[in-house]
Amino acid sequence: MTPDRWAVLFACAALVAACTAVLAWRRRDRTPAATALAVTMSGVATWSAADALVYGLRTEVIRLAYPPVLLASVGLVVVGTYVLARTVSDPSWRLARRTALLLAVEPLGLAVAGTLPATRDLVMGGLAASGPGGDTEVVVLGPLFLAHTLYSYVLVAVAYAYLVRCFRRVTGVLRRQVAILLGSAMLSTVGNVVAVGGQLDGAGTDVTPLFFLLTGLVDCWAIFRGGLLRLVPVARDQVVDTVPDAVLVVDPAGILIDLNPAGERMMRSMRATLSGDLVGRSLHEIAGPNALAVFGATERLDGHRVAEVSPGVWLDVRDSEVADPRGRPLGRIVVVRDVSEQQERQAAVERLNARLAEQVEVIERLRAELAEEAVRDPLTGLHNRRHLDRALVADLASRPRAGELSVLVVDIDHFKSVNDRYGHGAGDTVLTAVAGTLAGAVRAGDTAARLGGEEFVLVLPGLGRDQAVERAEQIRRTVAAGRHALDGDDVRVTVSIGVAVCPADGSVSAALLEAADRALYTAKATGRDRVVAADAVPSPQVVAVPVPAAARDDVAELVPGA
Repeated sequence: MTPDRWAVLFACAALVAACTAVLAWRRRDRTPAATALAVTMSGVATWSAADALVYGLRTEVIRLAYPPVLLASVGLVVVGTYVLARTVSDPSWRLARRTALLLAVEPLGLAVAGTLPATRDLVMGGLAASGPGGDTEVVVLGPLFLAHTLYSYVLVAVAYAYLVRCFRRVTGVLRRQVAILLGSAMLSTVGNVVAVGGQLDGAGTDVTPLFFLLTGLVDCWAIFRGGLLRLVPVARDQVVDTVPDAVLVVDPAGILIDLNPAGERMMRSMRATLSGDLVGRSLHEIAGPNALAVFGATERLDGHRVAEVSPGVWLDVRDSEVADPRGRPLGRIVVVRDVSEQQERQAAVERLNARLAEQVEVIERLRAELAEEAVRDPLTGLHNRRHLDRALVADLASRPRAGELSVLVVDIDHFKSVNDRYGHGAGDTVLTAVAGTLAGAVRAGDTAARLGGEEFVLVLPGLGRDQAVERAEQIRRTVAAGRHALDGDDVRVTVSIGVAVCPADGSVSAALLEAADRALYTAKATGRDRVVAADAVPSPQVVAVPVPAAARDDVAELVPGA
């Protein structure tokens, strides 16, 4: 092949390598590996451009400048390959300044040696035309160049070792990325070995840039179509060692074979007596028999256990079995999280909820008491007129199922005389005593209420006329048998009771109360201390003229006890 054709090929290689370097450089903010790849491909572009100039122009100036430029570009390729491999295999790794200086010493020193006349031939000599027409370049590779080549191969081999180890560790997309980098780098390395071997006799052409042309094409395809540099492999240490949870690896015999820094801190904080290296010791010894017993007795929920291993210390433990490809157990991975703060917050919330429930219960009780007080007479404790109206309406509505319903209107005889003679305090005593008798005479479902003054009402669902009259007679006799010590006197009071029955005497509350009140008036008018039903016929001597309630007491006289 003629030098001009070689020049065109090398120029194409330089162009492809430069494009790849630009594409990688634009992704430098996404991953540090992009910067290393850009540096590597820049070296390839410079190397290929130098070969293109040597074969295309063939001037003395180009020939003299070629060795240092070649050595500098080869140094960029080698160092870039090493840094790329280190960065891909461990994204947390960064090129330190001291390491960068050490890596730069060899290529810069060799470039200077290739520039100085005194040492130029030790690096690369010849570059003179030989053969007919001067189509073939005769290059003599000096001992420094061969040493440089050996050093470069060693450094590249170290880089490949990092990539191979990373390839074996990662999976999925990341493994495909590493495979692309390995394949493209190996392609150019094989080409370089073939080229250098072909130039040991001083003849031949360095075709390494052509292999780099293929490398550049592969990398371009990988960047655009394969997603190269789109994802960055994350090292195991970056994941396991930086997570806040404790991660422990235990073999089938219960021996701790690995743990992260968080795990070591947690184990030592739980057991201050632990000393020495924890790896290689049994989990029983490290965690303690009490903690293992607690977790052994704790039910697994949703794949994990939460238990209090010591006072105030709560741990959330998840574990998973690890097996080899044949299914044989290799051990367990245990992830432990300290959830003491969360448990304390939950306990505090539960305490607040319990306190709130107690307060709600108190409020409900007070509300019920207030509601009850609103329908109770404060003096006697019986229900008031408001409750009586509602209860009577409700009982009448359910009467078709319960049968008959009776209403008793009770009035204390000569009550005004008690107040006038002994005072209102004595009157309150009498009212309370009579109310107690009425309250003791009602059943579940009955209603006893104070209408006002000395008048009371009893609602007795399910009782007919005869039963209601019998109940009224019991009340009358009980009240009459009672004695009240009033201002030194032993006083006996009596009551008059009117009885009305639904539906015979009325089917609505107003009609029933009115019928019972008429019966009460009859009882008062016919001598008091008696029970009169609504259908009773008044005695002939009673004048059926309505008398106001206040007037009834004015004509009554007090009945002192024996």
